[in-house]
Amino acid sequence: RFPMRVCAVICEYNPFHNGHARHLTLAREKSSADFMLCLMSGALTQRGAFARHDKWLRARMALLGGADLVLELPCRFACAPALDFASGGVALLHALGVVTHLSFGCEAQSLDILFAARDALRDESPAFQSVLKDALDRGLPYPRARALAAESASGLSGLAEQIARPNAVLALEYLQALPDDISAVPILREGCGYHDSSPSPLASATGVRAALTMGDVQTAGAAVPFPQELLSSEQRGEFHPEDALTQALFYRLRTMDAASLREIVGMDEGLEYRFLRAAQTAASREELIAAIKSKRYTHARLSRLCAHILLGVFRDFAAEHRAPTYARVLGFRKDAAPLLRAIKAHASIPLVIKAASFARADPLFSLDVRAQDLWSLGVSNPALRAPGRDFTTSPIILP
Repeated sequence: RFPMRVCAVICEYNPFHNGHARHLTLAREKSSADFMLCLMSGALTQRGAFARHDKWLRARMALLGGADLVLELPCRFACAPALDFASGGVALLHALGVVTHLSFGCEAQSLDILFAARDALRDESPAFQSVLKDALDRGLPYPRARALAAESASGLSGLAEQIARPNAVLALEYLQALPDDISAVPILREGCGYHDSSPSPLASATGVRAALTMGDVQTAGAAVPFPQELLSSEQRGEFHPEDALTQALFYRLRTMDAASLREIVGMDEGLEYRFLRAAQTAASREELIAAIKSKRYTHARLSRLCAHILLGVFRDFAAEHRAPTYARVLGFRKDAAPLLRAIKAHASIPLVIKAASFARADPLFSLDVRAQDLWSLGVSNPALRAPGRDFTTSPIILP
């Protein structure tokens, strides 16, 4: 194995903000890492929305903010439930053969119970199974039902509430997916919560995006470490509004039948009929989701389904591609050359630096290209609308 310490972070950076820079600094210190590696979502995020800024700008900001190497988490795993997001990310990192640590953020209240929750979920005792079945029978979404079952099995009061927090959900999945040779490095979050849109120097990504949407560049600029990078991109129209592809989504829904829609990954329990009915009356993506949303079907799940409908991600495809087959480089620092050499020597999957030389026939890679091409359709700057940017954009290289 690679003799140095490499600490990885699985991230979205939508956009990269002050809290992310703080996390990278603390993760490097806590792990004594020689290199910080970021495995970042590309065009689509885990909650099913397109990232506001393209992956190369976000990679550049991550490199400026403390990363040594930024790789792309393939869309198949980046836009997926927490289990697939975490297991796909960890599988890719393990396949590199050099990662020694994985760092993730979590709330202070969750830190002490994460390992207990992990053990309860791994064990899945008869008591766990009984509570899980009862919760599902009551119509609760699977993540909530599983959290209640873990609380009951562990005997820790309040566990379900704590592990339902967005960062704790992913942290728990990371802990379950980590192999023995990669150590966990949890970092306590500070500042606003994951979904908090309040203005603050430690605003969440949600808060920064909300400020940008309202044109409040002062608030947004105060929350990011390199405001000029971000704001210049905004001024040039190099961003993707969340509702940009609403008409394309409705076109897909209004020209698909129930049988075709049923084959979309995650389209279970007759949800295809709800989508088809709502598509006849809804005027926006959010109206569509609001018309379908219930206690059982969360906003995030329905939003991911919208993305999968747009991209044509079918359940057979997802079942056939359970693990990443390559590691695509989005950017690196020149002094990370030893890390790149080590990955080439130790990885069990190809390291893709020039996409044009990679096999276009790879189904996972083709999905990444399709997602990026759709992202490009949603920006106002015509220079970014051309298809095939994955093949014409070079990795970001910083001194």
